[in-house]
Amino acid sequence: MMNRRTLLAAAAALAPAAAIRAQTPSAPTVLTLMVPFPPGGSSDVYARAIGPIMARELGCTVIVENLPGASGSLAVAKVLARANTGDMLVVGSPTELILAPATLQSVRYKPEDFRPLAIMSRSQLALYARADLPANNVDELIGWAKANPATPLSYGSVGMGSIYHLAGDAFAEAAGVPMNHVPYKGGAPLLTDLTGGHIDMVFLPADGNMARRVASGKPKALAVTGSVRSPVFPNVPTFAETRSATRFATVDAWAGLFAPVASPDSLVQGMTRAVLTALADPNVLQQLQAQSGVPSGPQMPPAQLAAFYSAEIARYRQAIQKAKLQPA
Repeated sequence: MMNRRTLLAAAAALAPAAAIRAQTPSAPTVLTLMVPFPPGGSSDVYARAIGPIMARELGCTVIVENLPGASGSLAVAKVLARANTGDMLVVGSPTELILAPATLQSVRYKPEDFRPLAIMSRSQLALYARADLPANNVDELIGWAKANPATPLSYGSVGMGSIYHLAGDAFAEAAGVPMNHVPYKGGAPLLTDLTGGHIDMVFLPADGNMARRVASGKPKALAVTGSVRSPVFPNVPTFAETRSATRFATVDAWAGLFAPVASPDSLVQGMTRAVLTALADPNVLQQLQAQSGVPSGPQMPPAQLAAFYSAEIARYRQAIQKAKLQPA
């Protein structure tokens, strides 16, 4: 049996959590951070970095659930179905929040069904190629593709209608050569096949994770998007510096924590405070920087964050129209 001193110590330990829960009306006993891709990818790393501090701040259990499939839309739909209870959030990116509803007929939600609580990363994209591909830059890649029309290059993505599918499709059009799209259920299996030489290339974020892979020699980075070189790859040129793809441009990548618009405001406000506290923690920032390769920027105020998301929805929809992607 517990003695009086043990009971008092236990009560004291529980008091902070109880006080926090009292400040967060109807806080769930268990909060699920839904990750639309398999374990090991960037979204998974972000969720597991912020989870412990969110649990402490909310006074509840926080778990991470991975649910890949259909370009991440399965996870997003599951979170939306729990909107009224407010016990699920999604680590979302343009792929599953904006592109999937526009490119997959099976998806029934809209980007506007969600609101951002915080943006955890933003980065340029880079074009990566298998180590033994006979091209070390974009000009050589396009030249090789044009000289070998009977062997179309293959590019992978994390699913049909994903940001990386959009970038690959736009690059194939800009290069003027046919390329075969190979969709995967997440970044981990995609990188396994790229490293193993089963696909030729892929667009992915220019981040710390990929920088470590490139430093090992598998894969190699050929170019980065944007108007300036990435601090992660200072020696890798931009597409604007090439001779063959100077006008190629695509969207950037970002990831954030999102809640359904229909979730109770008081509950979402508490979760927002919790994730912002997590993103200000030095240990969490260190984990995020290790993944992204660059320091995290300051968080946007709520109005600016909402405006950013609205602008991104419009920008991606314009990119979809330009690429002439049709729902499948």
